[in-house]
Amino acid sequence: MRVPSPKLFLAPACLGLFLLSAWASVFFAVDTDLVQYTAIAATIVLGGLSLSYSGVSRFLYLLPIAVTLIVFAQIAYLNSDLARHPKELKFYLILVFCAYCACFVMRGKAADNFVKIYVALCFILSIAALGFNKGAETDAQRLMQGDGNPIWIARAAGTAIMYLAYRLLTQPRHRAVRAGLLLPCVAALVLAGSRGPIVSLVIGLGVLLVLTNRGALLLSSKVWAAGVAMVLLGVAGAILAPAGVRDRMASLFVSNYSGSDVLRMNLYEVSFAMLRDTLFGKGFGAFEASGALQPYPHNLLIESLIEPGLVFTVFFFALIGYAIRRLYKSAKLGQGRDMVPTFLCALAVYSLANAMFSGDITSPKELYLCVFFAMSTALTVKPAVRASPPLRARPRLSDPL
Repeated sequence: MRVPSPKLFLAPACLGLFLLSAWASVFFAVDTDLVQYTAIAATIVLGGLSLSYSGVSRFLYLLPIAVTLIVFAQIAYLNSDLARHPKELKFYLILVFCAYCACFVMRGKAADNFVKIYVALCFILSIAALGFNKGAETDAQRLMQGDGNPIWIARAAGTAIMYLAYRLLTQPRHRAVRAGLLLPCVAALVLAGSRGPIVSLVIGLGVLLVLTNRGALLLSSKVWAAGVAMVLLGVAGAILAPAGVRDRMASLFVSNYSGSDVLRMNLYEVSFAMLRDTLFGKGFGAFEASGALQPYPHNLLIESLIEPGLVFTVFFFALIGYAIRRLYKSAKLGQGRDMVPTFLCALAVYSLANAMFSGDITSPKELYLCVFFAMSTALTVKPAVRASPPLRARPRLSDPL
């Protein structure tokens, strides 16, 4: 078997580690910024091995888009007395980094390797969270690690579930094995007690059904049986879980005004009061400076409108919509059998939906990577030139009728 070259393996592996670095930094009790910036530097260096792929023109095409976003966000400071906030630099760095990776690290076979490596890391971290749950030592109500970030655990588990579901939809072999691998991921997702990733996962799975044209499977008794088994497993996990997890799962169906709901109501109340005169925003860190109970509103759209501003938000979400549309068209062109655009389209929708419930503007790194990947491929996928019919020769006067 041929050993893959470093440019096809190391750079995608480092990229996958970067996308999970915020979760991993909590799990391994390492400073978050140190882990992320180290992962960025390592991926850029290893991404240099991918320069043999044609990508310079694509990067030069994407860089002005990233710079435009940065300029729109930076304008917010012209009429602001806020001091520079670390989130500002981090967000700018992530934009340029994802544009770089989309051009040099995710080319050809490397993109396929990235998807597999990233999902494998999500699966491993989900299993590790179950096996080394530090929340049990502190009587925590949810599955967590270190200082506690169950949302990242749920996001990793949801990503692994979505990939395994894609394989179940497109490959008939080894279905029993994949179904078995789903079980610990479902357990981690439920025990994390985070509602955002669960709702987002349902949306992502719906996207996969549409992209793979497997909607007819909903009429299959086997699929219904497997679905019922998964639901019963989730219900059993919720029943056996601590009271905090049970309350959060119940709030998916019945509002019980838990502490989390009260917190979000406070965040939205502060947000709506700040959504005035935000044409060019109030600057990164403005929401935290408002004195709210959390440093960000747990909603990507609201945070974008408040901090970078309306002009930034319109351009930003237009790019996201365009990218998801391109990934959708590429996936449908291959009838859902081309793994990279199909999974990345579902991942982008999953990440965007989750960003409406949790995290700040720097959290959905995989969404930004998918956006730049889709835009970089826009230069390579050209519409087929329609062959014109051959011209018929005009009859000459001398030709017999």
